[in-house]
Amino acid sequence: MIIYDLECGAKHRFEGWFKNANEYTEQQHSGLLICPVCGSERIRKIPSASYINKSGSSSDKSEGTNLEKEVVQHQVVKMFHEYINKNFDDVGSKFAEEAKKMHYGETEERNIRGTATSDEIRELKDEGVSAVQLPPAPYDKDKLN
Repeated sequence: MIIYDLECGAKHRFEGWFKNANEYTEQQHSGLLICPVCGSERIRKIPSASYINKSGSSSDKSEGTNLEKEVVQHQVVKMFHEYINKNFDDVGSKFAEEAKKMHYGETEERNIRGTATSDEIRELKDEGVSAVQLPPAPYDKDKLN
């Protein structure tokens, strides 16, 4: 598995996960690689700092350690939360109410984030309103200082 940081012509950044480098090239040339934000097919790789160098046997290098996998997972969840916080309006505890208003055309559609109870999430799904529960934001010791 290989992960590339990608960017479209409109400067939207996102990650692409591929079986190998050839799969990235094949998807790009066949038009399967598109920006999840705007749908652009003009995608390029951008520099990434996600590689973790380590010492050990060559078989260890291909698989990675559990600690490294946890670090990468932590980084992915952190980046995801940073993206959501930057690009979605925080409606707080009125998430379910705002999502319904958009679903029924009472207010303009936009990206929102907030909190909802399990009952509210169930009710949204029953009414056909799209909502996704996120994993909690990872602990960030730097923010405590």
